Amino acid sequence: MKKSIIFLCIVFIYSTVNSQNEQTILDTEILKNHLSYFTIKNNAILGEGKVELENIAAKSQFVVYGEMHNSEQTSIFNKAFIPLLANSGFKHFAIEVGPHSAEKLTKLTTPASQSVENLKSFNSKYSVSQGGETAVPIPFFTSVTDAEFLKEARTYNMKLWGLDQEFYFSTFFLMDELTETAKETSNYSNIIRLQNEAKAIMYKHFIADLKEEIDGAYGPIKKEKAVIEYFKAFESSNKKAQAIIKDLKISWDIYINWRNDSHVDRISYMRNNFMKHYNAASKTEKNPKIFTKIGSLHAKKTFVNGAYDIGELTESLAKKNGTITTCINTWQPFYKEENGKIVNNFEKYKRSYKRYKVFFPLAKKEAWAIINLKAIRKAIENNEIQLPKTGDYHKLRNLIYSYDYQLLLPIDEEPTANRN
Repeated sequence: MKKSIIFLCIVFIYSTVNSQNEQTILDTEILKNHLSYFTIKNNAILGEGKVELENIAAKSQFVVYGEMHNSEQTSIFNKAFIPLLANSGFKHFAIEVGPHSAEKLTKLTTPASQSVENLKSFNSKYSVSQGGETAVPIPFFTSVTDAEFLKEARTYNMKLWGLDQEFYFSTFFLMDELTETAKETSNYSNIIRLQNEAKAIMYKHFIADLKEEIDGAYGPIKKEKAVIEYFKAFESSNKKAQAIIKDLKISWDIYINWRNDSHVDRISYMRNNFMKHYNAASKTEKNPKIFTKIGSLHAKKTFVNGAYDIGELTESLAKKNGTITTCINTWQPFYKEENGKIVNNFEKYKRSYKRYKVFFPLAKKEAWAIINLKAIRKAIENNEIQLPKTGDYHKLRNLIYSYDYQLLLPIDEEPTANRN
């Protein structure tokens, strides 16, 4: 009898443990406990998700927004999010453009009220279309909604930090900026002549690249005599000119050597630019608060694509300062095509998303969903929930440990270009 009781107890404990294990594996119902929704109307965030976003802004020193590029809803969200950030002391806005492009954006948004119009004129002047493709001078700030959220940031006097290499097609406008630095010199007319010669040759290489007749324009451009002579025409004492030339050459080399692991050189350049601005801001502010809008992969706190990216850098700084970095990832579940058809991207890109299926039911076509991954991460570490032991484990764990929040956008679409 005693043996039977012991056996029954063992069976009961075993079944209870198994039952608990089955119930605590991460699923959609558990995600719902860490989920909130919000909408945006007249640039106001409405719904329970607003509280989550306010907490992020209030408690974080760094907010790194990992965006979907070329997204209308991303710009709508950022425009509405910026007031919350600004009201919580965020004075700096780090963006995925080159340092000199950020300086140009600063000029174009001064005063802030002229931002949309100035960006439209700029994009119209420097964008080049060929075979249905348009090459833009500064990426991620080319649509009407991009201009509107940048206007919002500048209305709150946020300072723009350029982190990235100068964009592939930024050279023409930067050459104008470069030539402008020599306007008061005796060599100005000669520099104008050299610039025109260099531009004509460069344009041919760019068109050939757009037509896919050559594999990259900057390899041959860098060797062109007219380009070399143009750069040499600027006096070594012209610090502004030399800074532009130096950063252009760095950017060109990154593009030329992309097959030879120049990605890590790009990320190091971005990190160094971030730290240059951060150290400068730290001279007058204790723990300056910085908002960063950047591609989702760059926002990861973990090792990604062979490098420790911006998300990891801000996480390291926050740990050193005893503060918080919040990294947000975004997905675009629904997309409206030009013909008006709504496409489910989770289905369209099934291979990429299939391991995240527990998130699928949370997406809404008319509202933003924000999931607190940090809370889920804590529950995993406290053995309150487990990740699946299937192949899903690896993708889910990487997501949960790379970001603090997952944002699911409502129906998205290609934004309207801000140019003639």
